[in-house]
Amino acid sequence: MLILPPGHAQEIRARRQLSTRERRLVGAVLGAIAALVIALVISLSTGGRTSAHGCIYVTIPAATGAQEINECGATARETCASAATPGAFAPEAARTIATECRKAGVSASP
Repeated sequence: MLILPPGHAQEIRARRQLSTRERRLVGAVLGAIAALVIALVISLSTGGRTSAHGCIYVTIPAATGAQEINECGATARETCASAATPGAFAPEAARTIATECRKAGVSASP
């Protein structure tokens, strides 16, 4: 049989106050979580460049690197028209450019 000291039950029921160090630690952990959530929201809400509203954005891979095409307006229309021209781009690149031109609403025909 275990005999507990007087007032032990009240001491167990009473809520223990956090020390200054513990409060600072909890605050630091909550601050770090908030910073991670903010960074995650910003990274998910700001996407990369895409083809839309008369502007095309295409990355064409090649053996020696890649070519980025980021054009708007008349220049985008010229590029979209030249994609259909034989020999202007490799067949796969021409298909990719035509797809992005359709996404941007730019006519791929001259």
